[in-house]
Amino acid sequence: MSRFPVLMYHRILSDQCPIPGGDQDEARYAVSLDQFEWQMDRIATSGRRGVSMKMIFDVISAAGSVPNDWVGITFDDGNTSDFVHALPILSEHELHATFYICGNRVDATGGLDRDMLGKMSAAGMHIGSHAMTHRFLTSMSGDEEVEELRKSRELLESIVDQRVDHFAPPGGRHNERTLSVLRELGYVAVGNSEFGYNDCAGTRVSFRRVPVVAATSPATFDGLIDASIMKTLPLFVRHAILRTARSVLGESGYHRLRSLGSGSD
Repeated sequence: MSRFPVLMYHRILSDQCPIPGGDQDEARYAVSLDQFEWQMDRIATSGRRGVSMKMIFDVISAAGSVPNDWVGITFDDGNTSDFVHALPILSEHELHATFYICGNRVDATGGLDRDMLGKMSAAGMHIGSHAMTHRFLTSMSGDEEVEELRKSRELLESIVDQRVDHFAPPGGRHNERTLSVLRELGYVAVGNSEFGYNDCAGTRVSFRRVPVVAATSPATFDGLIDASIMKTLPLFVRHAILRTARSVLGESGYHRLRSLGSGSD
């Protein structure tokens, strides 16, 4: 069965874009500038096409399938490195990506400012919402969740010259209520944090993603962009353990277990 991956990044680490306060947990989610340059070059030179979630959603809605050489590229949060590093490297290789932006990080220290977001949109990058405050939606009341999703969308649409109707839930935490609210507010697709690949054929509104982190080796990255289950089987096993920990041990037990090893979500 043909599959395609959606890569999930959080930040690119460099002297120009350091980890705030040297936070080691944040550092686990970062890739170095050299790593990112190599990874984007690998996508481009391997004959694959790096695309945004809008491109994926539009083609699958129209044709019912996604070319099996497509690789979705996404970034969560809205860190400064999205503009300083990701944008020029993606543009150099003629790749596209979706940037899920947390509303409260706009114009904040370490986050993207309005001018950066506008330039990213003008350069052909796709902007999506990552909620307003980065709190887990499942911890909110229904009214709070509506405001969280509505305010983020309104803010981002006031900045970028495009409709903001794609969403990634902070921490991957969402439920049926979230999906109902998203539909009511006009969102059309979700980039979730469920580890795995997506079938090329068949329409959908929720897409699995695979994290690319500091410990992602070149061999593992090749397995990810190949959408190879066998080459990335240890990651599937680890994420299955993490899902079990979350359901059995709760959030605190989940975070303790997640800190072991090299993966993340």
